[in-house]
Amino acid sequence: MPSMLPMMFSAALLMMPGDPAASIPSPNHVLLTAPDRRVRAADGMVQAILTDGLRRSPTFAALLTALNRRDVIVYIERSMTMPRDTLGRLTIVPGVREQRYLRIYIRADLARGDAIALVGHEMTHALEIADAPEVRGPEGLVKLYERIGHSSGGEHVYDTIAAQDAGRKVRREITG
Repeated sequence: MPSMLPMMFSAALLMMPGDPAASIPSPNHVLLTAPDRRVRAADGMVQAILTDGLRRSPTFAALLTALNRRDVIVYIERSMTMPRDTLGRLTIVPGVREQRYLRIYIRADLARGDAIALVGHEMTHALEIADAPEVRGPEGLVKLYERIGHSSGGEHVYDTIAAQDAGRKVRREITG
């Protein structure tokens, strides 16, 4: 009997009115809604940024897909309290042993296109951290960016060419 279940399910789909494919979530939809997804939005505006970026930019989609295959969980949220000259930042949540948690903060007042490009930039940083299993806290994060990045002003403020390139590429893709 168990071997009949797939056929019965397929037959039931065929008998349903309308397009059965319309009720099956797309892989992109799963990236944004699966309970075990690795990139998570803190609010509806960030969810809209992720949805739009995924739809409009192959680079953004590739970054999101790559993060969903890594051992980090990334929370993205908007911030009203970032310094004037800071558009975004990424932090690691200290003290967690098994699972690594990252937080991406983006300025709340960014235009949609700017926010999508910035999230692409910050997701590149998240991948850099995900690919460095020794990074488990703030000290490891600083050591990583002292090795792979360059100072972008201020103490423990770093950037990488890869993240800058990703942000620019996402921006080009969404502006056509």
